[in-house]
Amino acid sequence: MEERQATWEDLKRQSTERLGPNAVFGEGPVGATVAIVGEAPGEQEDRAGKPFVGRAGKLLNELLEEAGIDRSEVYVTNTVKVRPTAEKDGRTKNRPPRVGEVREGVEILLPELRAVGPDVLVLLGNTPSKALIDKSFAMKKDRGVLRESILDLPAIATYHPAYLLRLQGTPSYDEAREEAIGDLKAARDAARGS
Repeated sequence: MEERQATWEDLKRQSTERLGPNAVFGEGPVGATVAIVGEAPGEQEDRAGKPFVGRAGKLLNELLEEAGIDRSEVYVTNTVKVRPTAEKDGRTKNRPPRVGEVREGVEILLPELRAVGPDVLVLLGNTPSKALIDKSFAMKKDRGVLRESILDLPAIATYHPAYLLRLQGTPSYDEAREEAIGDLKAARDAARGS
C-alpha cells in the first residue's frame, strides 16, 4: 500500500506540473474499493482544488449516504482535470470538455485509478462512461448495468449529480434520483462481492 500511495502522490505532482496549478486531482483513500469518476471540475472545484465540493458535490454526498456509502471511504476524481470554460456575456461559464481535453485527462486518469486500485468504478454521466466503457455508450439504455471498463474493472454508469440538479422541480427528478441511488447501491454490492 505504501508503494501505491507513493505512486499516487507522484502522479498528483506530475498532473500539476503538466496541467498547471489549477489541475484538480482526485481525493480519497488509495485502496478504496469504490472509485467515482465525474466529468470535469466546476467553478467551486477549481477554487478549492478538490473534486465535487460544489452543489453537485453536496448532492453526491446525499446520494452516497442514502446508498449506505461513506464518502470518506470512496475515491472521487474527474475525467478532465482542469475546468473547461467559455466566456459568455462577460462571465466565465462551464462548458463540455473537448475531445482533446478528455484524451489528455484519460492519460492521467488511467494511471491514477491503477494506483488507487478500486474493485468497481462509478461513472457519473456520459463523458467518463464513453471514455472508460465504450464510445457508443448511451445513458438512456446503458445506465445502471455493470459493464467491463477499459481498466478490466467492473463499472456502472449513472446520472451526474449536476444533471439531477437540473431536473429538480420536474416530474422526472424523484425517479432519476432513486435510479442513481440504486446504481450506487449496485456498485457498493459489487465491491463487497469482490
